[in-house]
Amino acid sequence: MISFSSAKDPLEEIIAGFQRYISEQPQEKVYLHTDRQTYAAGETIWLKAYLTAGPFHIPSSLSSTVYVELIGSEGELIQQQKLFTPDGFASGQLELSDSLPSGNYLLRAYTNWMRNSGEEYFFHRPLKIWNSQVIPEPFTTPETELATGKVDIQFFPEGGNLVQGILSKVAFKAIGENGLGKAVKGKILEGDAVITEFESNSLGMGVFPLLPEKGKTYQVHLEGYKMDLDLPAALESGLVMSVNNSGKSEDIVVKIQSSENSQISKISLLAQTRGLVCASSRADLANRVVFVRIPKKAFPTGIAQITALDENGIPLAERLVFIDHQDQLSLSAVPDKSNYAPREPVRIDITAKDKTGQPVVANFSLSVFDKSQVPFDEDHETIQSNLLLSSELQGQIEKPGYYFNPENPDREVALDYLLLTQGWRKFSLKKALSGELPKPAYRIEKGLTISGQLTDPKTNKPIASSTASFLSLFPVSESRTTSSDAEGKFEFEDLIYFDSAEVMIQGKLKNGKSTATVSADHTRRTPTLRYPILPFFSTPTVLEREFLIKSMERKNISRAFDFDEDLIALEVVEVTGTKIIDQYTGPRIYGGGSAKITVADNPALENLQHPLDLVKGRVAGVQVWGSGDIWSILIQGVSSINSSVEPLIMVDDIPVPIEGLSSIPVLEIESVSVWKGPDAAIFGSRGANGVLGFYTKRGKAQSSTPNQSDHPPVPSGYQIEKEFYSPKYEAKEPPQPRPDQRVTLFWAPDVQTDSTGRATVLFYNHDLESVLRGELEGISWKGEVGVLRFQIGGKIER
Repeated sequence: MISFSSAKDPLEEIIAGFQRYISEQPQEKVYLHTDRQTYAAGETIWLKAYLTAGPFHIPSSLSSTVYVELIGSEGELIQQQKLFTPDGFASGQLELSDSLPSGNYLLRAYTNWMRNSGEEYFFHRPLKIWNSQVIPEPFTTPETELATGKVDIQFFPEGGNLVQGILSKVAFKAIGENGLGKAVKGKILEGDAVITEFESNSLGMGVFPLLPEKGKTYQVHLEGYKMDLDLPAALESGLVMSVNNSGKSEDIVVKIQSSENSQISKISLLAQTRGLVCASSRADLANRVVFVRIPKKAFPTGIAQITALDENGIPLAERLVFIDHQDQLSLSAVPDKSNYAPREPVRIDITAKDKTGQPVVANFSLSVFDKSQVPFDEDHETIQSNLLLSSELQGQIEKPGYYFNPENPDREVALDYLLLTQGWRKFSLKKALSGELPKPAYRIEKGLTISGQLTDPKTNKPIASSTASFLSLFPVSESRTTSSDAEGKFEFEDLIYFDSAEVMIQGKLKNGKSTATVSADHTRRTPTLRYPILPFFSTPTVLEREFLIKSMERKNISRAFDFDEDLIALEVVEVTGTKIIDQYTGPRIYGGGSAKITVADNPALENLQHPLDLVKGRVAGVQVWGSGDIWSILIQGVSSINSSVEPLIMVDDIPVPIEGLSSIPVLEIESVSVWKGPDAAIFGSRGANGVLGFYTKRGKAQSSTPNQSDHPPVPSGYQIEKEFYSPKYEAKEPPQPRPDQRVTLFWAPDVQTDSTGRATVLFYNHDLESVLRGELEGISWKGEVGVLRFQIGGKIER
């Protein structure tokens, strides 16, 4: 038995290569926590981004921009948002269009710096989005039986190769036509003789022993399939590495065995985790077998790569194992009551402690949802499974949370099967041995980039050595200047702006007096998608169909209560006549209101999709959420005079239902006025919930769009985070008739524990008598991860 030593040895060149990699090209990782796993078209995906850097998963101070994308089933980019992450954290939302078809989608996140490592290093999360306009019947058979009888199975000898005359462990993985693991069983044959039998777990993975003999070949026979496969051929000479990683032992025991005809007399062993070389040693193979004991305490929690190398540093065998020190954060979330009445306030006290029981300052996100209304997978990905497992392995990991869920008794064995069948994808020993790191093609972004070109307004030719100026008014005032190159091109890097309407770019000719024509580049340079999107089965499961039915019920409730009962919906009427132009610049009757937004001559506003987009995030005390034809508005200071909470909506001083706004192009709107509080008294009882007035360009021809060449619209800035709408029900107020059937009751993306490790959140229950599921995820400033699932209001059925 040989013990490992952490002292330096002849592997210094490789170890130095890993150290350079960590210091010069630290690896960033992005994880997204979403409020739930399944969505319907027209809903909002609420999300929190966690950006870490380095082997200890410290919140990243490198990149300040995280790109979040929703990708369709054909690989098309549906939506992209940019989140500002100066301290490693950001939150935002993706509003799903009502017109999205049912299908499998992909949520992807990355930084510009991560592109140097390739798209496989990005965050990926498959999402299933359903459109509830048509609700099909559910499956009558389990989804696992949908495959047509074909299966793909691969075999992976432990350490890398089979060698004649040495007993080896062979792992296998079977995948069905739906791209997911498929349970199989079968036999290993040598001619007609049965050598051994095997059977996979529910995820299609397993192992079996094999002692390959010289001159013999081995076939695989799968039960229920008309297919026979050959096992990988065994080498005539070489070595086999097997690993014992018992959870009851403080050490990893590595066995290295070489064949009789092998010329390998000495080997080197290297063990590393996330680029940190934790142990190294040399071993003598004169007796053709050697045992090496590696202390687990030398490794941080996560995947350890153990490699055997020859005297020239060339890898001969490799094995991945998972080291678990159980050092994740200890979290608790305690409701102030065991059960809650409809619309009753809910208080949850949160505490966070480290492994030793000391309080921890950490940043968390919390989702509370109605488990009865949405399909839920107990084994879905969490920040723990992502940072410690999924981000380290090649390919898609099915049910990554399975390996960290203590409810699964075989999780440690299943995790070992996974590591035997899915390869490590990080910095390779070959790169470390070469001593050279590839020069990064993508830089670390501390902000956004605006590029464009300056041209002469008379000749329309590019202007070299002219001045481009940048001015931003939000969130802080900032101005910059730069010069154009020989082709008239300019670029501003690391800009911080959110609202494009508050940004202006201007160009000046060389004389500094005349204005140049400015064109900004709006091209989206998104990385190529290589992550597979699994086939979509258009027939839902029973749980998914129930989700669709309840989703439609929620939409019908919104439509019923969003429509003003005093108005009558008329059939479409076509009116013809001569247009009368009367310079109309705003409200004639009710004054200017509490706030006014001028839309005309503001390209950033005129290019928005819906009239209500003009109000989002721009007027204090006004909350707007929705998409497509379903929208909701809440103006601070709601009265109880009438049963509705929706404000009065007007177009050119004429009341209209909220649905009527969809037919008005934003480009035709001159301005928007908002009346709230005492300012709305002029409308009487109609204005009790506030008033929103849209005024069109009745005095301007449609074609008279302003010249935008001097101040062109700039690319969209960082997303302005919306506040998750959570109603407040006061006991003194009469009950509101609108049914409250929210599926996500509460989303808090920024729960910060204090120096005592405590935090408290408050929200209100909905109307339904159901079990609520809470999911709390986060990370400390030292990189310690924490995940907690809890329930409110009863026992969760598993």
